[in-house]
Order: sequence, then structure tokens, then C-alpha cells
Amino acid sequence: MNIVKIRAVLSTTLLVVFIGVLFVTVGVLYTTKIGHPFLGMTRSQLFKVRNILGPVMNALIIVHLGVNWGMYRRELKVLLRK
Repeated sequence: MNIVKIRAVLSTTLLVVFIGVLFVTVGVLYTTKIGHPFLGMTRSQLFKVRNILGPVMNALIIVHLGVNWGMYRRELKVLLRK
């Protein structure tokens, strides 16, 4: 598999997990503020999902930075150029 496909799969997976984390965060805020379940999930269930998605997202971010490190370094050079 070439690097472009790896980056595309990694970025897409990261986006899907981010949307999941965003969804769970809204649910936690809703259940904390209102006290009712969010789409059938209680606050404790939402926290369990968050405890899974959080570390997965962190690992994906680390892999994403590793795969794109050269590109990121070049972007920083352009950004910090006087």
C-alpha cells in the first residue's frame, strides 16, 4: 500500500473517531445538565464509550503525526521563515 493510501485511511479513521468523541461529549454535557439519558445512553455508559474512544483517538493522532512528520516539518519551516 502506498503512503498516500495509508494517509487517506488514517485521516478518515481519525475523522470518524473524532465525530464519535464529539457525539459522546455532547451526550455527556446533555446528561449532566438535564439528567435524562442521551439517545438511550446514561451518563455512565457515555463515560465508558469515552474511555474507549479517547485512547484510540490519542493513538491515531500519534500515528498520524509519525506518518506525516516530514510534511509537518516542512510546513513549520515555511511558517517560521522570516
